[in-house]
Amino acid sequence: MEEKEKKTGTVMKRIFLAAACLLFMAAATASAQTTDTVQAAGLDARYAVNMLKPGTPAPEFKLKTYDGKDIRLSQYRGSYVVLDFWASWCPDCRRDIPAMKALYEQFRDHGVQFIGISFDTDRDAWAKTYWDRYQMHWIQVSELKKFRKATVIDRLYKIDWIPSMYLVGPDGRIVMGTVEINKLKEKLETVAPAPQTSRTDVLPSFDGGQEAVAGYFAQRQHHTIQSIRSKVHAEMTVVFNVEMDGSVTGARVVRVENVQGTSKHFLKMDAAKQKRVLDNCTEFYKNQAVRLTNAMPKWKPAEQKGRPVQSRASLTIVFQA
Repeated sequence: MEEKEKKTGTVMKRIFLAAACLLFMAAATASAQTTDTVQAAGLDARYAVNMLKPGTPAPEFKLKTYDGKDIRLSQYRGSYVVLDFWASWCPDCRRDIPAMKALYEQFRDHGVQFIGISFDTDRDAWAKTYWDRYQMHWIQVSELKKFRKATVIDRLYKIDWIPSMYLVGPDGRIVMGTVEINKLKEKLETVAPAPQTSRTDVLPSFDGGQEAVAGYFAQRQHHTIQSIRSKVHAEMTVVFNVEMDGSVTGARVVRVENVQGTSKHFLKMDAAKQKRVLDNCTEFYKNQAVRLTNAMPKWKPAEQKGRPVQSRASLTIVFQA
């Protein structure tokens, strides 16, 4: 009898342990699914839920620059405006600075305005970060008050986390709010207007016209073994200055389009490898576009009232391996 009771007890323990394991595994699976859902939705699902929704009028504000100049959002009505909420003491903000600088360089020639709104309280630390260390050349303003305790701008724009970013449309309404800079970049690429060029009486011109421009780049562009094997095609829009003597300065790529590989070798690759190839070729072509544009000869400068003037121009370069 005693032996039978022992066996019964052992069986019950095994049943209990098996049930406990099943409950643990179910809980772990549910937790993993929740985590996967949040990750799939991105950081916005966790940190941007309270941000102002698209279509909401962007609240007006008046904030001061380091040197005491008043900046109002309404000054920029008619343009797309990026509002970048950050602080020098915030590690995630500092991590995103290079990406924000890249956005500024890419879209400033499209008429997009950038305003950095800092939650720093130390005026000198703020300036040393945005000016001395990182060279953030767009407008920078701050209340110089403690975030979420004494500041007002965070309550106006429902900022629970930094870095946070808004894109405001030309009509003064919110286009998007996000804590993910890649999402901001994707949106800017879909809404940014064409690059702005100078308005002059006589536009700058290249000797021989568009045919000569196309010939210049076709004859001088180089290709990597990778771009040749994959037959990579890309189109780069470049903005640059034509000086009064006809020389070219300040070339920068402001738009990259139609990047694709067409060879059988490329098409056999998996998606991850295709992306790496296209990213590598894009960077190579961007560097070439800047170098070759700055080296262009034979430009006739723009004229204003019969006199040569510096002007800004743009052109599209086609790279085809």
